[in-house]
Amino acid sequence: MYTILCVDLDEAILADVFSDGEVVKLYADTSMVPKKQGQGGQSQPRYQANRSNEIVHWFKGINEVLKQYDRQITLSIQWMHYKKFLSYLNTYNQAKIIQQISGEYSGLCGVYDCINRLENSKRKPKSPP
Repeated sequence: MYTILCVDLDEAILADVFSDGEVVKLYADTSMVPKKQGQGGQSQPRYQANRSNEIVHWFKGINEVLKQYDRQITLSIQWMHYKKFLSYLNTYNQAKIIQQISGEYSGLCGVYDCINRLENSKRKPKSPP
């Protein structure tokens, strides 16, 4: 059984994956983080500050949810957000993360992508020592 957490700036999902392939969603949420700024609107520095604050709020909210679950977690997140995300987890939640996979998708697609990557890494033949 795996417990997989897929996180990006749009949504997050925490799911248990059983050996028979069944996926049970434990938590799912969408964020309020605004997209990168286009033309017009607020000034660039103010918009960027508001966006950064929403990212911090989003990551801290996920930290609060993870406190409810006492299991080892495989984290699927884009590599550029990995260190920042970990910095907002408390040490108890950081210890739950047993593996990190650079994720390209979010939501249930991200969970299935993570499962495929985990299964493919098991199938690769080990190189001789």
